Amino acid sequence: MTLQEFQGWGRNFSALSSIIEPSLEDISHQLHSAERGFLASGLRRSYGDSSLNSGGLNIGSSRLKHWEFNEGQSTITVGAGLSIRELEEITLARGHFPEVVPGTGFVTIGGAIAADIHGKSHHKTGSFSSIIKSMSVLYADGNIRELTAAGETSEHFWATVGGLGLTGMILEATLILKKVAGDRVDVVEKRSKDLSGLLEDLKSADKNFEHTVAWVDLSGSFKGRGVVGMGNYSPTKKTSEIKKGTGINLPSFPNLNLITPLTVRAFNEMWFRKPLKNREAKLSGFMHPLDAIGSWNRIYGPHGFLQYQFAIPDGQEDFLFSVLARMKKIGGASFLGVLKRFGGQSQGYMSFPTPGWTLALDFPTAVPELAKTLNEIDQELCARGGRVYLIKDSRLKSEYVEVMYPRIKEWRLIRDQMDPNRLWQSDQGRRLKLC
Repeated sequence: MTLQEFQGWGRNFSALSSIIEPSLEDISHQLHSAERGFLASGLRRSYGDSSLNSGGLNIGSSRLKHWEFNEGQSTITVGAGLSIRELEEITLARGHFPEVVPGTGFVTIGGAIAADIHGKSHHKTGSFSSIIKSMSVLYADGNIRELTAAGETSEHFWATVGGLGLTGMILEATLILKKVAGDRVDVVEKRSKDLSGLLEDLKSADKNFEHTVAWVDLSGSFKGRGVVGMGNYSPTKKTSEIKKGTGINLPSFPNLNLITPLTVRAFNEMWFRKPLKNREAKLSGFMHPLDAIGSWNRIYGPHGFLQYQFAIPDGQEDFLFSVLARMKKIGGASFLGVLKRFGGQSQGYMSFPTPGWTLALDFPTAVPELAKTLNEIDQELCARGGRVYLIKDSRLKSEYVEVMYPRIKEWRLIRDQMDPNRLWQSDQGRRLKLC
């Protein structure tokens, strides 16, 4: 098979591997012994190396886009290769919506399950696993099994949710939907002058709104000022077609990094001062604001960027202030700083969300002292009961995973039942000693 070069969304990792795109009928016949194993592939929107398998074989899911809607039960059965964006289009046209969607619609259902993704609704709904009724998974032995959250297959279900594709290949899932009037959301925004105000405003917003998120300014004075975005499903009975593709497609910048402290500060100032929304908006625009800009990852130049997202428990809010201070010290200005409050924890052994706070930051890889500073933050996270989001990680030390994810030993035992010969592999899995 021909080797191809693949990159993570952060463009700071690449891998040479082969890829096949089998149909659902043929997929179980594609498994055979492989020196570097197999990895299911979707749209590769994970930032680091979790979607890469150097020297191995990737099994693509582009032909797994079937779907069947059940209006009576408010469920839909979908192929793992269907994207969140496509799922939204199908369900909104039928008066329904998946209550948990990530910040981009360009994630496959298989990827959403493997990451147990979360969205702006986490404080109300939890993570993606909360809307999964059942799923079909291809095991290393070539058999396909249906997994559910309760019953005989529950351990395998919760090992696969958030399991980074290392337990088997997700083929399809039946999802529970919410009935909605249309494709609109009533949006309210509020400015907060500093991080203390932002935290309080988010707590208040979570009591009254189904979807909440905060943009936080990590530039200039690094005081943590920001804008809280809040939304509830609108009662407006209107649905319009979701536009295909993305709005603006950015060109490649082969030798230029457009993200500098100066440009980030200018953008953050503009974003903080822009007129606040207090109106009805389209669900897709509110849920996935960056999807209007195709290939936005190119603005970081040839060396790419990394996203660092962590969760910290309630009672550890001072850690957020410490992170701001450290970023100011090294000049680690972030183009996109996103703060969110998490609700309850998933039963997934390796699921990321945990009650408390999560902060996501984007940095060009060339920021001086960035690696050293993030390693120090990792150490403190371990001491404070926090964790890093593995689906976005590209540089965590393997020994920290053991502390951040205390149920990893249980996960390993179940993974070994599902895949005793470690057929399912990835570059991240090898780096973090997960496979």
